[in-house]
Amino acid sequence: MATNSTTNNTMIENTARKLITYDLAIGILALFSLLLLIPIFFGNLSSQDKTVLIYLEDGLCVVFLFDFFRSLRLAPNKWAYFLKGGGWLDLLGSIPFYAFAIFRVARLFRIVRQLRRMTGGEFRRMLTRQLAQSTLLFTLVVALILVFTLSWLVLIAEQNASNANIKTYHDAVWWAFVTITTVGYGDYYPVTGWGQCMAVILMFFGLGIIGVLSSYLASTFISRQRRRATKILGESKQDEDMDEDEENDEDETSNLEAELTALKEELASIKQLLEQHYQAQ
Repeated sequence: MATNSTTNNTMIENTARKLITYDLAIGILALFSLLLLIPIFFGNLSSQDKTVLIYLEDGLCVVFLFDFFRSLRLAPNKWAYFLKGGGWLDLLGSIPFYAFAIFRVARLFRIVRQLRRMTGGEFRRMLTRQLAQSTLLFTLVVALILVFTLSWLVLIAEQNASNANIKTYHDAVWWAFVTITTVGYGDYYPVTGWGQCMAVILMFFGLGIIGVLSSYLASTFISRQRRRATKILGESKQDEDMDEDEENDEDETSNLEAELTALKEELASIKQLLEQHYQAQ
């Protein structure tokens, strides 16, 4: 029993050391989801504005539930992960009830503990191992956080302006999504200086998202073309090696046939000499 327990703990520790950028993104979303509870419980929000945050919270719960099943699938020992590796805490933290949101702190503690074990070189290698995917993932996570955070700041700046048309958090979130995607319907827009500063940040970040997405798609296509070209070259080289082997086999067969012919001639000469010798006797 002690040996099995030690083995399970070792497997859990080995799994915990394999931190990737995806885990960091999940940790950031977990922290963001905990911060969302502050305006939901303590903010003076209308029912419509609170509904927007509740929908966001439910969407994050879906992400955390996906992360739980992913971790369960990748775990070497599923029961060890679920019972001793914090899997049951991840599952409870994925339930869309505010009372269970506190269990998401376990994700943060686990990631922080893993980061403390890593050196600077290991952390850099983790970020640059799959640079395109890591950049795209962090860009999307930061964009999501910016949309809902800057929407709140713009609403605070605009709600006291006399000629403002962004008057609810729902309107601010809609404006933020339209702005960061560079669509720009123009139905909502900030009129205060602070709100326009937030709009500039979203505009520049929206252009960055387009650039990152384009770079990711380009790198993906290029890597696929390289793998395909490498595969074709490997197959052609294999065919050439097979042709060379066949030619070598043919040469060996010809040499064997020539040697057999020579042996037959020698045997015939020996037979003839023996016959002549017996006849002379």
